[in-house]
Amino acid sequence: MDPNSPNQPSGCRKHGCLIAILTLVVLIVVAGAAAYYTIFHTAMPFRLVANMMQKANPSMRIEGIDGNLSTGVSVASIKWGDAPGSPSEITGLRIRYNGYEDAGKTHRLVINDVGVNRAHIDIADLPSNNGVTTSQSTTVVNSNGTTTTTTTTSSGSSANAPNPFTAMANANNGSGFPQGLDSVEVRNVSILDVLITNRNVPEFRVSIPKIEWTGFKATPDSFEPGVLTIESDRLAVATNPGRTVTVEGQSTAFQKSIIGMVQPALHPAIKQSISFSADVSFVPKGGALRPYHFVAADGKLEINEALDGSGAVHARQLDLAGLIDPRKLFGDQTADLPSDLVLNAVVAKGFEEGNGTMKIVDGSFRLGTTTFEVQPLEFSKAALAQINLKAVAKTDAGNITWSLPLAKFGSEYHPSLAAQGMSPGDVLAHLFAGKAYAELSADEKKTIDARIPVYFSPTEK
Repeated sequence: MDPNSPNQPSGCRKHGCLIAILTLVVLIVVAGAAAYYTIFHTAMPFRLVANMMQKANPSMRIEGIDGNLSTGVSVASIKWGDAPGSPSEITGLRIRYNGYEDAGKTHRLVINDVGVNRAHIDIADLPSNNGVTTSQSTTVVNSNGTTTTTTTTSSGSSANAPNPFTAMANANNGSGFPQGLDSVEVRNVSILDVLITNRNVPEFRVSIPKIEWTGFKATPDSFEPGVLTIESDRLAVATNPGRTVTVEGQSTAFQKSIIGMVQPALHPAIKQSISFSADVSFVPKGGALRPYHFVAADGKLEINEALDGSGAVHARQLDLAGLIDPRKLFGDQTADLPSDLVLNAVVAKGFEEGNGTMKIVDGSFRLGTTTFEVQPLEFSKAALAQINLKAVAKTDAGNITWSLPLAKFGSEYHPSLAAQGMSPGDVLAHLFAGKAYAELSADEKKTIDARIPVYFSPTEK
């Protein structure tokens, strides 16, 4: 009998439709189960992310992806960078956590283990935030009276680039803590055999055999940073339990104590080993680093910040010239760093927010054979771009004024010198030789002449 015949019993047609519906439902359930298994129990989501990353960055190659959303992920190798033969590479990456389902049920993200077997990172391969290009023109006064102008171009991140931490806080109603979670833990991070280089600065090379970080835990109302240990012949850092330290005449209890040593092998600009310690606490909500107490160079540099944002800076006979070579940081046309630096400065509550001021109370330093007295100064953050820190030296030939623009301090170091009725050569001769330019030997004059374009503009030669 023809199934489509009008004489076919209506019950068969009815059951046939039911069977078709049941079959469709079963197929949907099977497809859903397969999709669920594929998403949560295979490495497919991680491979999709890797493919997107590689398409966005053609120089990146990600190989050997394994794992799943339920337990974590492992990656055999991540390579990036355009330099032939020696790209940046991370091998043996693994991340193990409590799983998507458990995190959803308990509202706890627990990262049990993060590991890297080997990492070579070249700073030149790291992307800038936005590829902003800047150019700077430098005019040099030659000893024969002629001038030479050179222009250097560099790419980097903009000062107006968004802060990723601020963006994250805004995305979470300003709390800085992920929505839907009651706690985040990192139980163990172990990174081995780290090499950091910069092919644009061949002398720069940092080798770190081991980095360990354990015991991190954060909740919306508490913050425990854990213990960090860095072992290296160039940089050593160890975290210890907190202690009570006298800061600005008051005993202050801190959450953690960090001690370390920077060695000359870390960067060509470092002339000798520099010890440092940092006593720190973290604001329970959000984990902001405050208060803190930083000491370096055998106690000759001290920087403090209180819980309310106020702070102080103290330098006590700090020999910056003996510690740092500024020419290895900022180029040959860089001024000399001072010796025997004494400085006392205080920062009022609200300075970072634009509501307070920074006050240079007093200070002094030696440049060459001459001592300068730092002039008192008070300014707000908004006025920083127009502020010059000034110091005056009194010599037999007259007063010499040293002036440093604070707006560019850190990115460059170009203080200027001025003296009424004195030529640039005489100013520098009195500073670095303690006598008039005419009294210098031929070799001494060459040394002074080389410094003239560093401290004086072409119109002052």
